Amino acid sequence: MLKISWFKFVLLNSLLITCLNFNLFIFVYEKIQNTWLTLAFIVMYFLLIHTIFSLLFIKFLTKIFSIFFILSSLISIYFIHYYGVLIDSDMILNAMQTDIKEVKELLNWRLILLTLGSLILIIFIIKLKIVNSKILPTKIMSIFLALILFLCIFLPLTKTYIPFFRNYNEIRMYNTPFYQIYSLWRYYSKNIKAKEKFKIIENDAYIEDNTSKKLLILVVGETARAANYSLGGYTINDTNAYTKKEKVIFFNDVSSCGTATAISLPCMFSISKREDFSINEFQENALDILQKLGINTIWIDNNSGGCKGVCDRIKQTELYSYQYDGNLLDSLKEKLENLKNQNIIVLHLQGSHGPTYYKRYPKEFKKFLPTCDTNTLDKCSQEALINTYDNTLLYTDFILSEIITLLKEKSDYQSSLIYISDHGESLGENGLYLHGMPYAFAPKYQTHIPLIFWSNDSNLIKLAEKYKNLKLSQDNLFSSLLGYFNVKSNVYQSNYDLFNNSLKANP
Repeated sequence: MLKISWFKFVLLNSLLITCLNFNLFIFVYEKIQNTWLTLAFIVMYFLLIHTIFSLLFIKFLTKIFSIFFILSSLISIYFIHYYGVLIDSDMILNAMQTDIKEVKELLNWRLILLTLGSLILIIFIIKLKIVNSKILPTKIMSIFLALILFLCIFLPLTKTYIPFFRNYNEIRMYNTPFYQIYSLWRYYSKNIKAKEKFKIIENDAYIEDNTSKKLLILVVGETARAANYSLGGYTINDTNAYTKKEKVIFFNDVSSCGTATAISLPCMFSISKREDFSINEFQENALDILQKLGINTIWIDNNSGGCKGVCDRIKQTELYSYQYDGNLLDSLKEKLENLKNQNIIVLHLQGSHGPTYYKRYPKEFKKFLPTCDTNTLDKCSQEALINTYDNTLLYTDFILSEIITLLKEKSDYQSSLIYISDHGESLGENGLYLHGMPYAFAPKYQTHIPLIFWSNDSNLIKLAEKYKNLKLSQDNLFSSLLGYFNVKSNVYQSNYDLFNNSLKANP
């Protein structure tokens, strides 16, 4: 059995964690633009890690802490380095709601090698024999020297580092695995603790006219970013070749509530605005109110992550796991044959969910070439990656055109379509892939989303045309859904209703 002293074990762990934080040091160098200051930061970081480990690595817990910190770091570094994903509490929530299908799509040789390497490292650490003789004096001296050296470097440079840390608060998110451990605690606090009693937000709502025939199909897209919509001026590929023929209205300046489905989906149906929304909310949403008022409310889902609680109380809910979203059209046609006077049907798509974009559309929609037919996105050229992503948008556009065709057949109804994505996506810009960045630091690609409207009611089309350039967001959906069905309620806000002349730009 291999033997190692406690001091050497702590020292090696400190060095390893420091080396694994290369993304943190790259961030520091890019912002501070000084090699010596960056090297000084690296040394200070190592000294702090060594101090922390010297305190934590106590008898019987040394190996447990070592394995925990190393594994957490390796997992975090993998997603930060290869996908540019910063792991916070919202991303952990997203991961916890990931199903087997999504996990399979993330598998590649890199992840397999990482898993095997981690297992070998764990076995190696378990088999090590740590010699604990004279550990207390060694621990005290180790901590004392590390802190003295840290202060010797830090104190003369406080005028540089303190303003730097204040200006670049996001630096903490690159601190692996400590920020991820903190995020895990936040995830527990926000999502695992018992929820409060379900809150009824509206008991006095009513509809003045229940006899008028109305039909609204709300399509919630997945991972579609507005930057790649030809309806919005995108020219590389014609991603809206189908809906362009239908004279739809494209809203140019719409923002998401979050950068991950777990946040954006419940938020867009909530009465709360983005700034006030909490994932802990346990209260009625827009669909609950509509269903309570007797409106025929239906949720049809093909997103592997489900409805994130939005449809939990909807009586007519269908959850599928089709390879392609187009298969939902059969279920939609069936529902359109059994309408009531007033109806809302929500279709939740898998849309452009990555990293396996090439699996999101049938081969006949492989229009833009070459494509990126792998989940190892950084191995593809930017052209191939964009083409593949754009093919997913084109396929969704085709589905929307098919829905519009079905709505045209319902000429005895005021028939309308709203399409809105949950969030956007990064496609390698500045080294970022996928989504899920903390909102305050997320690039616009992840927050600027498409909103498309079609109706057989010319007055609604005129209103949409009038307001299509306003600054809007998913905060507008709640009141727009109530407004479409002329719901009278204290929770309705006309200045957030897309179908009301009082609509105002978001603050």
